[in-house]
Amino acid sequence: MIEPELKKKLLERMFASPEYIEQFVGYLDKAVEGLHESLEWFENNPPQDVDWESWHIADTPEGWRIKAVPNFERMLRSARQGLENAKKGDYQVIEGLTGSMMGLTRDMDVLGGKWWDYVPKELDDKFFNNLYKARKMASNIWRTVGDYWKTPESILKENITGPIDEQELLKYLEPHERP
Repeated sequence: MIEPELKKKLLERMFASPEYIEQFVGYLDKAVEGLHESLEWFENNPPQDVDWESWHIADTPEGWRIKAVPNFERMLRSARQGLENAKKGDYQVIEGLTGSMMGLTRDMDVLGGKWWDYVPKELDDKFFNNLYKARKMASNIWRTVGDYWKTPESILKENITGPIDEQELLKYLEPHERP
């Protein structure tokens, strides 16, 4: 078991590392891909048992194409740019993007989800599971690069950060440090 002070340092290094940011970008990319696949599937397989054209636009794929898709695509472009900048030591773009992702669910409250009820579970999961992982990682990145942890010990709480593999953390040890 890694001592708390060292674990805190290692977590800070990990959450600000290009490798971690790259994983975050990968999850966001998979979520956007899942959204596109889900929209395409629904549009090619519209439900026959309901008058889905009478739905409020926020409940339809069209509403998601108008509101959600452009936002997710902008986020993905920013995430890719933020990753490239972070590799050069500049965290401004990634901090802004990950901070914006904290408000993502509030922004999506205006969107309904009726059409998701008709999408196969594996497509639904591809979008929502990857989005959940991306949002959790975004939270860790934002709090770390912006120094927004409520308390120094907050970074050690897995109910905040998500599960942490201590073996993975050891990759972030510096030569003079011991676990």
